[in-house]
Amino acid sequence: MTVDLGIVFRPLKETAMSFTRPLRLVLLGNAFFSTACALLMQINPVLLGDLLGVQAPLIYRLIGVGLLVFAADLVHQASRPRLATWRALYASAGDVLWVLATIVGLLLFPGVLSPSGLVTVSLMATVMLVFGLLQMRGIRIAHRAPDGDVYRHCIMVRVDVPAPAMWEVIRRIGDIQRYMPSLKSSQILYGREPGVGAVRHCVDQAGKSWSEECIAFTPGREFTVRFLADEPGFPFPASEMFGGWEVMPEEQGGGEREGSVVKVWWELTTKPAWLAPLLLPLLAFQADRDFTGIIEAMAGDARGEPVSRRATGSGVRLLPLAC
Repeated sequence: MTVDLGIVFRPLKETAMSFTRPLRLVLLGNAFFSTACALLMQINPVLLGDLLGVQAPLIYRLIGVGLLVFAADLVHQASRPRLATWRALYASAGDVLWVLATIVGLLLFPGVLSPSGLVTVSLMATVMLVFGLLQMRGIRIAHRAPDGDVYRHCIMVRVDVPAPAMWEVIRRIGDIQRYMPSLKSSQILYGREPGVGAVRHCVDQAGKSWSEECIAFTPGREFTVRFLADEPGFPFPASEMFGGWEVMPEEQGGGEREGSVVKVWWELTTKPAWLAPLLLPLLAFQADRDFTGIIEAMAGDARGEPVSRRATGSGVRLLPLAC
C-alpha cells in the first residue's frame, strides 16, 4: 500500500507557510527598501550627493548595484517553497555589517557629511538594523515547534527505493557510521537489538561523543530517539534534544515504479535560549547538505550496491517542503 503524498504535503505546506510568513514578509520589506535606495543611487546620484554633502556619483552607483543584488537575493529567499533560514541569517549579518560600517564611518570622518547627510545615513542604518532584528525574530518563529520553546528542523528526501527496502537499512540504527562521513563510529550498547530502550553511542571524527536512546519504534515505519543531553561532555548546545526517522511509500512514474520518502527531524531546546535564531539556521544548512548524501548512501545499500559515503546525487531529491 502506498501513500498519496499530495494529501500528506498539502497540510505540511500550509503549516510551513504560516510559520515562515513573518520571515518572508520581512525579507520582502527589506528587499523593497534596499531597491528604493539603490534606484535613487542609480537614477540621481547627484541629488543624493547634495543630500549627503558629498558628491561621489560612481561610488553611489556601485553601492546601488550591490543593494540591487542584495534585494534580488532577498526576493528569491522569500519566494522559495522551502525557505532556507541560513540565507536569512546571512542577510541579517549583511544588515548588521551595514550598521557597523555606518558607525565606523561616522566616527572616522565626523565632519564630512552635512547635517542632512548625518540624518539620512543614521536613518538608513536604523532601518537596516530593524530589518536585521526582525529577520532574526522571523527565523526563530520559522523554526519554533507548536509547543513551548522547542525548535524544530526537518527534511524529506525522495528516493527511488521501495519503502520496505529502505526501512531494512534505516532500522539498523547502530550502522549509521557506514553512511555518515562525519562519524568515526556508532554502535548499540550492551548488545541490544534496535528498538525501544536501545542506546546508540556515536563518536565523530573530532572525537566528540554522545548517546541517543530509542524511545519509540514502529517496525516498517519510523523510530524516535532522545539525545542524552545530561551526560558529561554532550557536544550540542541543547538542554533537551530529540530526533527521528520515518519512511513513507510513494508511487513514482504513474504507479509503474515504487519509491519512498525518507523524513528526518530534530527538535531541541537551545542552551542558552537566545541562541536559537543562530543555531537553527546552521543546523538546517548542515542537515540539508549532509543528510541528502547520507540517505543516498542508504538507498544504494538498499539496492545492493557497494556502500559509498560520497554523494553523487543519483536517485535522491530533497523535497522543497518543510515538515
